[in-house]
Amino acid sequence: RLQSFLLVANSASSEGGGEEYSVIYKWSRRKQKFFRYQRLQTHTAQDWEAFSIQGEAFLAVANHRRDDNNHNIDSVIYKWNPGTKLFEVNQTLLTSGAYDWEAFSVGPYHFLAVANTFDGVTTRLNSTIYVWVAGQFQHFQHITTSGATDWEMFEIGGRVFLAVANGELHTHGSSQYSINSTIYELNMELQTFIRFQDILTHTAVDWEFFTVGTQSFLVVANSYNGTSYSLKSVIYRWQGSEGFVSAHELLTVGCRDWEFFHTSEGSFLIYSSATSVLSKVFRLKTY
Repeated sequence: RLQSFLLVANSASSEGGGEEYSVIYKWSRRKQKFFRYQRLQTHTAQDWEAFSIQGEAFLAVANHRRDDNNHNIDSVIYKWNPGTKLFEVNQTLLTSGAYDWEAFSVGPYHFLAVANTFDGVTTRLNSTIYVWVAGQFQHFQHITTSGATDWEMFEIGGRVFLAVANGELHTHGSSQYSINSTIYELNMELQTFIRFQDILTHTAVDWEFFTVGTQSFLVVANSYNGTSYSLKSVIYRWQGSEGFVSAHELLTVGCRDWEFFHTSEGSFLIYSSATSVLSKVFRLKTY
């Protein structure tokens, strides 16, 4: 029987170096509520990613740092054990200030990409793509990123892309907030992701891919340019050989996350703000 769960990534550790836990809640059909089901020890957790491989359920947590401010720690992949009815540790992977996991499949291959943000010295470091081989994830490719906080995988016409949201470039005491975020395309013959397009962003923290009719779009969450949180976040339209081209700008304040959804009334984009008490919903007009 299908079971539904909700995960919370807790990142506020208790004072004095106490243990920190994130929580899995399970949906009760009878009571129509979520109930606490399982606690898992995490370290300033930033993201949970749920995915399945060959009918088995997995969870990946992005552990960002420990209480001693060590960012180079293990993030953990859990696997559902139908015998114990619990998620149990399946594999650990060394990450550096992990912020986001993105799981995706290409044909029979299963991938998991981590956005590494900070290693304690610099935000310019390798983020890693892993591939599932013989029951565990193994290294597939390193990609150099700068303060990466999000990976977004999408497909257009059978082509596979990965977009990274690069944030602050911090190294040797200096910081840059307006830097390129990059879209990569999977080259099937070379079995590697190749740089496809650079887009100038301002402390980008999220990409959201969506389609309206036959058109494909990417919207970026620009959050800070070094002086202001009030910025234009940009919607880019897929233009084939031209790649993604700016199509529309939306004024946002401390934009943290974009989500696209569609109802009988139309297509909408909603963004959450990290600095304002208000988040906004935009209705997309098509002509």
